Amino acid sequence: MPEQRAFPEALRACYRDYEARVEEAARRARPGEGIFGFRGGVKDDPCHTRFAEELRKLLADYAASRPDPDEACEVLLFVTEEPLSYRGDLSAAWMLLAVQGLAMDLLPLLRPDAAAALAAAYEKDYPRSKRLPVQNELLKRLKQRAKD
Repeated sequence: MPEQRAFPEALRACYRDYEARVEEAARRARPGEGIFGFRGGVKDDPCHTRFAEELRKLLADYAASRPDPDEACEVLLFVTEEPLSYRGDLSAAWMLLAVQGLAMDLLPLLRPDAAAALAAAYEKDYPRSKRLPVQNELLKRLKQRAKD
């Protein structure tokens, strides 16, 4: 586990490595592979599972280290904002949304005012009609933390 001050950079590196692996999988894919719901192609590459496992461990270890609330807020903000700027492969875009739930262990570390600000921004960035269940749960927990 990287030391706390270096953690945000380790988190960014995890995301950049994932994006590079997705790009590599796209380069390796044969034309037409994975279209029309058939197996193969980028969507079935193990890079997605590997990313989720790496991120789960990274965030769990980080939360267990009881980081500073401001840094925990910065990390949560990164995890929730990263999908908004991603313009790559669609399967990776969905994964970036799905892994937001892995950051829920950071919520108890946030100050209530920071949780309220994050909830307001999250609600604006992710309209109700476009949220996945994991995003609804994250928003619900952010709002609960804001009331603590």
